[in-house]
Amino acid sequence: MIRASNMTLARGARILMERANFDIPPGARVGFVGRNGTGKSSLFAALSGELATDAGDLIVPPTWVRASVAQHMPQSQDSALNYALAGDELLRALRIRWEHAQEHGDGMELAHLASDLDHAGHWDADARCAQLLRGLGFADSDLSRSVDEFSGGWRMRLALARTLMSRSDLLLLDEPTNHLDLDTVLWLEAWLKRYSGTLLVISHDRDFLDSICTHTLYLDGTTAQLYTGGFSAFARQRAAHVEQARREAAQVDAQRAHLQKFIDRFKAKASKARQAQSRVKALEKLSAAPIPSVESEVHWTMPAPAKLPDPILSLDAAAAGYGARRVISDVNLFLAPGDRLGLLGRNGAGKSTLMKLLAGVLEAQAGERRAPRDLSIGYFAQSQVEELPSDVTPLVLLREKEPSFSDQAARNYLGGFGYGGDLATTAIGPRSGGEKARLALALLLARRPNLLLLDEPTNHLDMAARAALVEALADFTGAVVMVSHDRSLLESVCDRFVRVYQGAVGEYTGDLDDYAKLLRGEGSVAAVAPAEPQAKPVEHKDRRGLSNQLKRAEEALDRASATESAAQSALDRAASHGGSHAELAHLADALKAASAAREKAEAEWLAVAERAEKA
Repeated sequence: MIRASNMTLARGARILMERANFDIPPGARVGFVGRNGTGKSSLFAALSGELATDAGDLIVPPTWVRASVAQHMPQSQDSALNYALAGDELLRALRIRWEHAQEHGDGMELAHLASDLDHAGHWDADARCAQLLRGLGFADSDLSRSVDEFSGGWRMRLALARTLMSRSDLLLLDEPTNHLDLDTVLWLEAWLKRYSGTLLVISHDRDFLDSICTHTLYLDGTTAQLYTGGFSAFARQRAAHVEQARREAAQVDAQRAHLQKFIDRFKAKASKARQAQSRVKALEKLSAAPIPSVESEVHWTMPAPAKLPDPILSLDAAAAGYGARRVISDVNLFLAPGDRLGLLGRNGAGKSTLMKLLAGVLEAQAGERRAPRDLSIGYFAQSQVEELPSDVTPLVLLREKEPSFSDQAARNYLGGFGYGGDLATTAIGPRSGGEKARLALALLLARRPNLLLLDEPTNHLDMAARAALVEALADFTGAVVMVSHDRSLLESVCDRFVRVYQGAVGEYTGDLDDYAKLLRGEGSVAAVAPAEPQAKPVEHKDRRGLSNQLKRAEEALDRASATESAAQSALDRAASHGGSHAELAHLADALKAASAAREKAEAEWLAVAERAEKA
């Protein structure tokens, strides 16, 4: 068991948690949640033995072997297979001893080692490691490549694989999904559920936490409290806790007011002096349980597109790749205002290639990419976060990129993305990954694009920022194409999905639960359209010829879908930030009504569309 007893943890002069008490049972899978800056990573460092507590005790059983993913980028000339396999330190040591014994002809040592190697799983270790690497997205041809040949994201996967190969009793994973695609996240969930040790994980991915966690440790910047269940169960329990604390505080305030009224009335009367004095002492002792802190809400401003062409962009039998290598072929895609498209598929399948084709970064090798004159693209990729200049302030950078902003307008805009006050005029350099991601998104949205291409936009963003992004996208009148491993984000934003698989781009008609089953081999391929993924879009002039009734039905459906998405975001945000029971019930009713309205609008649109097709 891991036990924190009156533990105080600080970074410099700043107290992260004070007199915290919690017990983590062996075999538990615990998600660490809380705002950025509340001490999650510092607590991880204390648990891994890298940081001492400032007071109290944090006890990890001394016999436990701890494992965590190295935060630095791995560098090695070893093959991917050998690098990952080295995570099993016991097996590695035995193999080194075996080689040494063979060199010296030590038959006795070899006899002893044969038994030890057998118990250590020597004979199938390479196969087990190869299977693990395949699960993390590596092809068989990658296993013999050196670590240094891979890009940064793939090297971090190798670091994760090395950690998962270790014989650990305590596994600490800090944002393990950040460099993974959705397919690999689903595989990792299944692997972690089979892990027999104690798992501690920091993540802002609520679906990931719900899937794997048996407990949730909530850090509020003052202390830490352990809840039973995954993130959703924690959110419900904490909402009830906040409501109870508010009721208790209200009762104490009422009692204080009553005592103070008596004191003020009778403190000058000699006959009542003793009673008044007793009331003063009672007032001094009176206290209530503090109300759990609630994370400040974040609201992002989504500037309306300067112009909104219809259609926004289309691909007609398009193909794309690099040099002579073709990655995707025969792609038919049509994007209109209000479209919300999610791309599914493993890393390397061609999602980024499709995004680059849509963005115009790659030219079509065949077919046609049709872009109107007023097309304005906002393309978010992780490289933009890494390429932000470190010596420039957010205010200067925004004014340089968007001169139309006045100084005050720029400050107001940046404030909505968490860069208010002095943060707007402080150099970007020392900011965290999440802060830089928020700034990159702010700069992109300030250009007022009508097509957003978002490639893993939530990496490093906390839950409040993710909820703000969902809410902002609900108000966006342009089209959105998104790649993300965050299922909650995909489900909240996207109304249709496309799967990129084996060079084809096919419409996926199932939901994300169906997709998870498909990857596990349980689903039907019927949910995936064949190689001709979408019917060729009708020409724009034909769309213009549809009846006014169809257009009104489409607009009504768009409005209903946006309302439902906003209602879902509001409920998620309230649950995450400790909304009261009454507030949560009200928001749940609002979501139910919005969903019913969307279903009705969808049925009406389908009926009108069928009549229009027959016309």
